[in-house]
Amino acid sequence: MVKYLNIKVKLSIDYSTFRIYCNNNPNSRKVVNIIDLKQSTLAETEHFVSKAGENPYRARQIRQWIFHRGVCDFGSMTDLSKSLRDRLAHIASVTCLKQIGKTESADGTIKLAFELSDSAIIESVWIPEEKRKTLCISTQAGCKMGCRFCLTGKSGFIRNLSAAEIVDQVICARKSVPGGRVTNLVLMGMGEPLDNYENTFKALKVITEPDAGLVGARKITLSTAGVVPGIMKIADDFPRVKLAVSINAPNDDLRNELMPINRKYPLARLQNALKTFPAPKGKRITLEYVMLKGVNDSENNAIELSEFAAKDFPAKINLIPFNPCPGAPFDRPDRPEIEKFRDILVNRGHNVFIRESRGNDILAACGQLSRSIGGRDTA
Repeated sequence: MVKYLNIKVKLSIDYSTFRIYCNNNPNSRKVVNIIDLKQSTLAETEHFVSKAGENPYRARQIRQWIFHRGVCDFGSMTDLSKSLRDRLAHIASVTCLKQIGKTESADGTIKLAFELSDSAIIESVWIPEEKRKTLCISTQAGCKMGCRFCLTGKSGFIRNLSAAEIVDQVICARKSVPGGRVTNLVLMGMGEPLDNYENTFKALKVITEPDAGLVGARKITLSTAGVVPGIMKIADDFPRVKLAVSINAPNDDLRNELMPINRKYPLARLQNALKTFPAPKGKRITLEYVMLKGVNDSENNAIELSEFAAKDFPAKINLIPFNPCPGAPFDRPDRPEIEKFRDILVNRGHNVFIRESRGNDILAACGQLSRSIGGRDTA
């Protein structure tokens, strides 16, 4: 009898633990994320709604609430019937990032910090200009690439973002920035987009769906540190996206030191991949070059970069003066040195631009994003 009672108690405890686990573990809930459907097109959402026993036209209403109004609570979708709202609450979900920080730069740039469901932190940056309002979004929490001049890489890697988490940065930002305007999108935030290929590609498809009304494909730029297989794959899967490649060193020895990915995909392989990329009509592949004082800013470096950029693919070169970040052992070259470097490239026939930093005073510029709130690392 005592053994029987002991067994009963043990079963009760195990069941209670299991129930608590299920309630707190989002992966244990058998619900479908509307944004994370296999393709997340209007047609697929219509199919999902039909399987739930509703008229397919409800899908368009649901997507209007999500993408145009930024609503992630089915209970607030008031033009749906109460019964449908209740049913959706049990079988579906919508990712809704929690905004935990908003910092504005003196130049109008806004950095947004979001907390994910597992408490990881990501950052997005909104950059206003006269004719465009650009949003820089993240594809990973942290980064694996380990580039020595980048604060994101220094903070380490936590995980890939889901497609829904990538998309929701656009939806949330539109609710938080002046005028709610996002005209252009750059995948240049935290993480390497092509290291999270499946979710990045799915997110791009969702963002560019006509009924979603987020950002058109021609207004999107994807930046990579040089993941060669990903470049070749995105060229086939999503050729309308513009490509930016972070070069930062014009020879393998120096690039190996600055960017560990070069050991796997050296410059010759990267060149061959770029030749296959179909730059949109009238557009060029952007080569991004972070300028580091006394490291990659010599006259010879400029000549080597010119030779790399002349290898049978249309390119423009963005020179990015290094943006200081905590713990980085580099300095920004003086302006005359940057202009001299630029002039060498221009005289050799290249389109070259010196990219002015935006949001530097709030650690929102290129290479400055991290898992932090107000400068405090959350790792």
